[in-house]
Amino acid sequence: MELELRHLRALVAIADAHSLVRAAKVLHVSQPALSGLLRRVERSVGGSLFARSPTGCVPTALGEDVVADARAVLAGMSALTERAGARREPAEAVRLGGYSGFLHLALARWLRDQPWCPAVRVHEEQDEARTVAALADGELDLALVYLAPLPDRIVPDGVESIVVQAREPVFVILAEDHPLASNTEIRLEEISEFPWADDPPWTTRWSAYLREVCRQRGVVLDQPHRPQCLATLLDLVREGMAVAPALATREDRQGGIVVRAIEDAPLWQELRLCYRPGTAVAERVSEIYRRVAEDYASRQGCSAAFDRWWHALLPAGAGLRR
Repeated sequence: MELELRHLRALVAIADAHSLVRAAKVLHVSQPALSGLLRRVERSVGGSLFARSPTGCVPTALGEDVVADARAVLAGMSALTERAGARREPAEAVRLGGYSGFLHLALARWLRDQPWCPAVRVHEEQDEARTVAALADGELDLALVYLAPLPDRIVPDGVESIVVQAREPVFVILAEDHPLASNTEIRLEEISEFPWADDPPWTTRWSAYLREVCRQRGVVLDQPHRPQCLATLLDLVREGMAVAPALATREDRQGGIVVRAIEDAPLWQELRLCYRPGTAVAERVSEIYRRVAEDYASRQGCSAAFDRWWHALLPAGAGLRR
């Protein structure tokens, strides 16, 4: 692991506070998250950096050297920033992470216009495990993430969450002249007859979940394409070279691509709004959640597949909820 400035700041905070608990409060992260970060740094440098004593948490001999180097690096970075005349972003800037399609930008746009939010920093990360880990470490303040329905728990201690949509179906996208495009819904078995474009198998929680669902249904997806960016994936779909998964909120008939539901909705995800308690975001999380709920509901009309699912969902009382 390469050490970053946030690691150095954490070490200095622990040394100054003589306590992981007090340092965590200064850094606005949970104590378990800070402990985990310290363990990763210690593995990286090859030894223990702090020890418990009657006076609190004190640096070991190795820790004294590392903390001294950390102070020097941070001081040098501060001097470089001042010398360059760089404009520093306000400490109150909200750092929004995750990967949620149109909601990501919609929420960032709304936050930008709030009087209590002087700036917004948008971070996009498809791997939900990395996103919630960054949230726990204090690198993010707020995140919208999709969680595949797997038994492992990836939302760590110190991170709170609200369910935005408990069971959102996964749709598929294909070229508008694709042989399956004339169907209102497509069976998973039919999809397996065409090339599939997605994350490399078993590299993400989503890919593990997808493979398990296919195994249970006796379906094998032919996945010759493993694009690394959305633009490439869309080009493959547009050219009729692949079918791919899509969020239910994706717009239909955009650039020659259509959205279709999968029959019986065998694939689904949970959408959550995650945040750290004790922050400015946490104080306003109910307001933020209401905005996300409104934006989600306003997505009606994005596709016929979404509208059918949404209108079937509402009478059952299983829509957006806290």
